[in-house]
Amino acid sequence: MRAHLMYRENDAKAKASPTGLTLKSDLELGRLLEAMADGDKAIYAACEDALLRPLQSLEAIKYRHDTLADAMKNRDAVRRMYIITAQLDNIQTYYMSPSRMAEAFQMSVELLRIYTKFLKDLREVADRRMQDFSSEAFKNLFEMLRRELSDEYFAEVASFTDELKNLDNLLISARLGSNLQSVDYTLRRKEKGFWLRWKLTPAITINVEKDPEAVSDLIMRRDRATSEATSILKQAAKYLEDFFNMLRGELAFYVGCINLTERMQEYGLPVCMPEPQPHDSWDRIWTGLYDVSLALTKESAVVGNDLAASDTRLYIITGANQGGKSTFLRSMGQAQLMMQCGMPVGAERFKAPLRRALFTHFKKEEDNYMKSGRLDEELKRLSVIADHLEPGAMVLFNESLTSTNEREGSEICYQITQALIESDIEVFSVTHLYAFAIRYLGAEKTRFLLAERREDSERTFKILPGEPLKTAYGEDLYNQIFVRGMAALAD
Repeated sequence: MRAHLMYRENDAKAKASPTGLTLKSDLELGRLLEAMADGDKAIYAACEDALLRPLQSLEAIKYRHDTLADAMKNRDAVRRMYIITAQLDNIQTYYMSPSRMAEAFQMSVELLRIYTKFLKDLREVADRRMQDFSSEAFKNLFEMLRRELSDEYFAEVASFTDELKNLDNLLISARLGSNLQSVDYTLRRKEKGFWLRWKLTPAITINVEKDPEAVSDLIMRRDRATSEATSILKQAAKYLEDFFNMLRGELAFYVGCINLTERMQEYGLPVCMPEPQPHDSWDRIWTGLYDVSLALTKESAVVGNDLAASDTRLYIITGANQGGKSTFLRSMGQAQLMMQCGMPVGAERFKAPLRRALFTHFKKEEDNYMKSGRLDEELKRLSVIADHLEPGAMVLFNESLTSTNEREGSEICYQITQALIESDIEVFSVTHLYAFAIRYLGAEKTRFLLAERREDSERTFKILPGEPLKTAYGEDLYNQIFVRGMAALAD
């Protein structure tokens, strides 16, 4: 049985991002995933896997959007199903690998009984709530549960496990082989007429206390007779265990989306379903776009940004230090990944094209783990990105190539950026390299954005259309940190 909540039947699973760990670090996805998981490791893992496996077709995203809309509308039912599957953790912890055949037999029977109870709980949810769901994914799941898990099925399994649960009341058979050895040990069912035949069959009663060797011999024969049944029972239990793990992993993604949406709504922040566009589109519209991880860190509303851009390959973002440029870049990367895994996005509106892959190259502070200078490290990370680039990808640069002087950094940055946009790769570049930025003044398919700074040096954290400036207003930070700080100490 397959749930198909994340992908349609026969759809290939999306490929994992080749630089997933870098994306997680640069875009601060850890905080977002923690909010989605709400302390549940399985939800964290499922949502991380989904975020770093961007879907590549509009149909696949719509399928997941429809499923998510159903989940949001029926949150209690989805969470109930997830709780049912999550009970597996307690069962797996309690039933450790047994050391004896008899223990393995009893464990397998008990697991089958417990898992059947979980299946019955799922079927009850399907019976009660199927009419409330409209998406293809959930309807197919409920229909499958009702079709495969009939009342007759549960009655048969209950009868079977009841018959097997008493290990001291089993019926086995064997026949004589060569050299008068017992062979072909078989576990028998107690069908109609069994008790009458049992009473008419010659019997031997063993005294447990006086004949322990005979007891040991009988246990050995019982184990031989139950070994094949134990193997089959273990396979059945493993099959059901795999089904619950699969269903839990798929439900976990939707529960995570519900958790995140509720958290954002608590902070009074907008959440929208994005509008994905084909890969060959170069148009973007974002309204109220914000950094979800920053909002989760502050536990309050944060500034959002707006823009409508068409036929744009390159976005160059400049402006005052501490003005919100890196925050905006993270919000764009987060939104792109969230859109392409079928999640809601932190914005009032987000319309964007699909991208073959997303890569980030953020400035790193020099540390003890670096084996060479910062420029070498930057170029090595760029080389890793280049190994995986393809037309239709998207790259986010955050103050890249600032580890050398202005002239060299601007020239390297220009050559790399030009090669990317000529290869139909979309680029967002936050930079303080003025010589690099002004080379694109008047260039086609380029948009300039500027971190807003008011006359009194106040940062609004708004990113607005605007051409690059020669200064990043570092003097503002000097005045704020040193001049005002020294004045405060003097007072």
